[in-house]
Amino acid sequence: MEKVVLKANAKINLTLDVTGKREDGYHILDMIMHSINIYDEITIKKNYKNIINVSSNISGLETDESNSAYKAASIIKSEKEFDGVDIFINKNIPIGAGMAGGSADAAAVIVGINKLFNLELGSEKMKEIALKVGADVPFCIDGGCVRARGIGQIMEKLPTVDLNLLIIKPDESISTEYVYKNLNLAEIKRRPDNINFINSMAKNELDEMVKYMDNVLESVTTKNIEQILEIKKDMLKFKAKVSMMTGSGTAVFGIFDSISDLNTCYENIKAKYKNVFCTKTVKGGVNIESWD
Repeated sequence: MEKVVLKANAKINLTLDVTGKREDGYHILDMIMHSINIYDEITIKKNYKNIINVSSNISGLETDESNSAYKAASIIKSEKEFDGVDIFINKNIPIGAGMAGGSADAAAVIVGINKLFNLELGSEKMKEIALKVGADVPFCIDGGCVRARGIGQIMEKLPTVDLNLLIIKPDESISTEYVYKNLNLAEIKRRPDNINFINSMAKNELDEMVKYMDNVLESVTTKNIEQILEIKKDMLKFKAKVSMMTGSGTAVFGIFDSISDLNTCYENIKAKYKNVFCTKTVKGGVNIESWD
C-alpha cells in the first residue's frame, strides 16, 4: 500500500458550557458535539524519506510543526517508526470557524497512518495519541454525537439526530486562546441545560431541544466580532428554530424544521455573506475513502 485517502468531517457544538478552570489553566467543559457533512479530504502517501511533509490547496494554511496534521504524524512517528509521509489537505472546512477543521485533519492522519503502515493501533491507542494533539481530536476520529466533559476527553456517546443546517463563517476569525483567556466564569448569565437537551434530543423534539441550547463563549466572541449577532438575527428572521455560534467561533449555524425553510433562508441571505454552507448532521467522523 502506497497511498490512503480519507474524509474528515467537521463538527458543530449544539451546546457548550464552561463549568470551571483547572490549576493547569485548562477550562472544564460540558458540551454536546455533532459531526456534520462538511469535510476535508486528506491524502497520505509514503515518501521513503523519513520526513513529514504537509501541503494544502489553501495558501494561508500553516503546514509546519504548528499544523495539527503534522503534530499527529510526528507523535505517531515518535512512538512507531515509519518511512515518512506526504500529507495533502484538500481544505473545505473553513479555517478559524470553531468547527474542528484542524482537529478533523489530525484525526484523519492518525487513522490514515495506522492504515497505511499497518501499525495495528487500536481505537483507544489512537484516541490517546489524538488527545496529545488537541481536546477535540479524539471525538473527530469516531464522530457522531457525544457529550464531552473534562477538557473534552471524557466522552459519552449519544444517539445522532437528523438536523438541517445553514452555516455562515464571518470574514473575521478569533483565536481560541483569546476567547478562553477573556472568559469570566463569574459573569456568565446564560448556560445550556445539557440534561434536558439530551432528553429532548432522544425524543426528536426540536422545539424542546432549542430551549436548552446555548454557547457561553458567545459572550466573549460577539464583543469582538459584531457580525455574529447580525448573522443570528438574519437566520432567525428566515425561520431558523435557533441560531448559535459553534465552538469559540466564529461560524454561526441555524437549525431549520425543513429543507424548504433552509433553502428560503439561504436564497435570501447568500449574497450578503461570503462563506455560506447548507448541510446536515452525519453519523461518522473519519472515513477511509480509498487505498492502493
